[in-house]
Amino acid sequence: MSDVAARAGVSTKTVSNVLRGAPGASEVTRARVHDAVRELGYRFNAGASALRSGRHRAIALAVPALTAPEHAALAERVMTSASGRQVVLELTRGEADAEHRLLAGSWRATCDGLILVPTGIDPNALDPAQVPSAVVLVAESGAPGLARVTSPVGAQAELVATHLAETGRRDVVVIGSRSPADRWTDAQVAALRRSGLEPAEGAVVRITPSDPFRGAIEAVTRLLRTGHAPDAVACHDDVTASGAASALARHGRRIGDDVCVIGRGDTETARFAAPALTSVDTGTQRLAEAALAALDRLAQQDPITPGPVLIPPTLRIRSSSGAAAPGDAPQSPPVHN
Repeated sequence: MSDVAARAGVSTKTVSNVLRGAPGASEVTRARVHDAVRELGYRFNAGASALRSGRHRAIALAVPALTAPEHAALAERVMTSASGRQVVLELTRGEADAEHRLLAGSWRATCDGLILVPTGIDPNALDPAQVPSAVVLVAESGAPGLARVTSPVGAQAELVATHLAETGRRDVVVIGSRSPADRWTDAQVAALRRSGLEPAEGAVVRITPSDPFRGAIEAVTRLLRTGHAPDAVACHDDVTASGAASALARHGRRIGDDVCVIGRGDTETARFAAPALTSVDTGTQRLAEAALAALDRLAQQDPITPGPVLIPPTLRIRSSSGAAAPGDAPQSPPVHN
């Protein structure tokens, strides 16, 4: 903007006012500013301007549903860390159309920026040039050029695979997600293979994200009826893990002894289950803080650090890992995207 101001012979404030359509500048001045913009190829960042001015003092947070504990936890952390800004919740139900509307800027009339957790669309397929500038994704993957924060699924998967190998588990079932945004399922299978724990045929199951508890019960029940009796189940999230543990227990399998069950998210669903579930802590508080910090950088028109902001995961080991599990002992790996 300073280059435009210098070329037009005006102040940066005048340039900002002209580009925002604010009154006060003469027609001659407006013409000089627009000529300078064209000559320099300058692109006015309207989203960042709104953020910087705090026009609404509100940000939108879009998650699939608050019934998912990991999304409810993220919403709580964003709200408590928003530094006086109002947080407007948008529930997408994981529908692609709803997420596309948000990415088209449906929130701009009431909010200065958007934090989006996509599950209905594939973030890798997004064109950054078509996404409003004041948008931060909380997503496992995304096209280069998008502001994004994540706990890397590769590091999460390595934690689980290493734990299962070290505790002597050999027959692992993976219950993943059919969400277009899911990258965890493939990452977990790959990590198991690297640890010498090749899942058996039919042992990798993807369920719909709308009702993971029921989906996990049905998936585990079908596997057990085929005679498959795994000694470990790695799950996409804590609700899925809770459903898997319920189905296993109903069929006489002892959680922690006969079979290890691991979730993801380290939510209350895992912590207060009976027995308590081992879970991957994806750093919800740090994810919320990083997403808000990314919005603040956009407000200052600072370039986003190349690549995503990575939050290291931790494995919280609990009773579902077996009698030898050392309570709430954490394990953390090196972080790789």
